[in-house]
Amino acid sequence: MIGIITGLIFCVVVSGMPRIRVDRSIPLERFTLPDNATSIRENIDTSFSCNSKPYGYYADPENDCQLFHVCLPVAFDGRRSETFMWSFICPQETVFNQERFTCARPEDSIPCQESAMFYSLNEKFGQSESEEETPVVDQEMEANNSLEEETAR
Repeated sequence: MIGIITGLIFCVVVSGMPRIRVDRSIPLERFTLPDNATSIRENIDTSFSCNSKPYGYYADPENDCQLFHVCLPVAFDGRRSETFMWSFICPQETVFNQERFTCARPEDSIPCQESAMFYSLNEKFGQSESEEETPVVDQEMEANNSLEEETAR
């Protein structure tokens, strides 16, 4: 009996809770931005698309590179694929530097209009260092070790 009363009370409480309404007229991509995004950039262009882009981070030139997007293509069962997109906004007075994958002051970044030329850097995600670069690192480490040994004597 107590279980039935508890169940009824629960149903009454849940049915009285406010429901979340989603405005379908706003593109879904915009939902990944924080609530205060328009305080940083008033007019946000939502035309960026991840279609046919490999995994990576992409500056959004239509938004003066104040926004960037992470694209993640996923294959399901080898038959169906879908690309997921998450959008982010850089802090005030910064832009996304496509060359370094960070938000930076405009004077410390590549020109926004050139960002698309650096999209190919995303293809390096998941790759190991090339064999050509490894010997240079090894040589530097050996030089540092030799210097430390001489200093210790």
